[in-house]
Amino acid sequence: MNPLHEKLQRYYEEMGDLRERALDRLGDYFSEDVHFRDPFRNTYGLPALHELFVRWFKRYRTISFTNVRGAGDDVHFTLRYDRNVRMRFGPWFVAPMASICTAEDGKVVELEDYYDMEGVFVSPFRRLRAARVGMVNAFF
Repeated sequence: MNPLHEKLQRYYEEMGDLRERALDRLGDYFSEDVHFRDPFRNTYGLPALHELFVRWFKRYRTISFTNVRGAGDDVHFTLRYDRNVRMRFGPWFVAPMASICTAEDGKVVELEDYYDMEGVFVSPFRRLRAARVGMVNAFF
């Protein structure tokens, strides 16, 4: 049997193509009382996580998860991936992400996402990315 992180990895990889249809299977991977945190949210429950994905699909013309890789066991694992989004017009924005997961009874009960929001905003613009790297290197 595949570890939960491998199943979740495949689910993320399929999500961009399936879009809203993928949400029918959200409960296969996340518990009803899942606790989700990221830099902007701290929510409880599968309906709140479902709503987050619905908003993504409404907001982004295209969304995909690439370079998905997981490590750990069926209780504690991490997923690393790139979330690629494109609005109705304009460039692609890429967010390298890490998700820390805790599971019980084969479903994720704690999901904590980490990403560099400022880096996401400059990701499509080569000169801005270079300027940002230069500023970070100068100060840190």
